[in-house]
Amino acid sequence: MRGLGRLKLTSVALVDYIAAQRLKNTLLINGFWRSGTTWLQQTLVEALHAKSLFEPFSPAAGHQWDQFQGRVSDASRNVYMPLSADCLTPRDRVKLHLALKGVGTHGYTHFLRGPGDKSWSRDLVVKFTQLGFVLDDVADTYQVPIIHIRRHPAAVFASFSETDWSWRFEDVRLRELYSPQDYSKGSLERERAETLLRFDRFPAQRLAAMWSLSERSAQRSIIAGKAHLVRYEDVVDQGPGILNRLELSSVNIPSNDTASPVTTSGREQLSVSQRLNDWRSRLTRTEIDTIESVCNELFPDNGYFDRDASKSGTYSR
Repeated sequence: MRGLGRLKLTSVALVDYIAAQRLKNTLLINGFWRSGTTWLQQTLVEALHAKSLFEPFSPAAGHQWDQFQGRVSDASRNVYMPLSADCLTPRDRVKLHLALKGVGTHGYTHFLRGPGDKSWSRDLVVKFTQLGFVLDDVADTYQVPIIHIRRHPAAVFASFSETDWSWRFEDVRLRELYSPQDYSKGSLERERAETLLRFDRFPAQRLAAMWSLSERSAQRSIIAGKAHLVRYEDVVDQGPGILNRLELSSVNIPSNDTASPVTTSGREQLSVSQRLNDWRSRLTRTEIDTIESVCNELFPDNGYFDRDASKSGTYSR
């Protein structure tokens, strides 16, 4: 049976290589884990009748991060982000190049594909969760339109706490991923590594620090016009049709109420209000305050925690 699986993957990969020659349009989606990236990709793939490629940098897709030294836990390995384009190795660059040409090299990269999977489509929607620090470089190098989706960090943390993945965020240790000594003194990478390690004590701190630094970096790309920002809250509240305002395609993007394949079990039928706000009751006050404090320190313009409102015990959505 394993041999048949390899044969199927080889066949799909061969089709990808051949179809890459006729690929016309590539759309890249990036966003922090549990921010709606899979649902957004699924919606766009259906609306554009496009080919999909899923998480090429994920260890589940066979990608090996050569940057790691010594033993790194599976959980930590899954949340690694290169701190700048200079941190991308030749292997990373090859995988990135292949992904943006629609070439999947592992069964996991074909995750969203099904029967009649549009492998020959001239349009491609590929999504990553690790490009927050390198969006500028990707935009400049590949000249592809980028949609970056952002979600409230407390909602992201609450979602992580209920996933049934093979790894848990609680087991992530940033010190396994980033050592300031690996970067030049005074470099942006070293500054980012030192900042992340400063918050490597509790799960809520770790996630808030990673979210804040990567979102702050992505924000620079958005301000520079190299990426388009979409807020998860706006897409859920108004429907993905709001993407039509980005003018990335003449295809009408309809609303999509279908849960994604990675939606946490039991949350498929939640109302809009529950989906947007129930993190308030799912997290402890200490967790919320911790996330707010870290995010406001590292990414003051995060758009989610209103400092004046937080003093009165309320939070902006």
